[in-house]
Amino acid sequence: MRTHVARGIALAAAVTLAFAASAIAAEETKPAKTEKKPPSVCVGLDLTACGAKAECFWKQQITTKQGKTRKAHCRLKPRQQMAKKAV
Repeated sequence: MRTHVARGIALAAAVTLAFAASAIAAEETKPAKTEKKPPSVCVGLDLTACGAKAECFWKQQITTKQGKTRKAHCRLKPRQQMAKKAV
């Protein structure tokens, strides 16, 4: 009976060591933080400035299903739309 208890304790210790070793290895292999992209050229533009740029469009103010209101703002056009207009 004592050997079964000792085996159980030894197994638990081995499993704990295995998890600890894998956690340490995972911390060492984490990639460096990626740099943030610079904001697009459309960020912060007003309605007239947004309309003057070909790559931007004006998004109207909307109210979501949850009742939150999103302000009107300038956005960068999707790349597919830009490619079609260039052709």
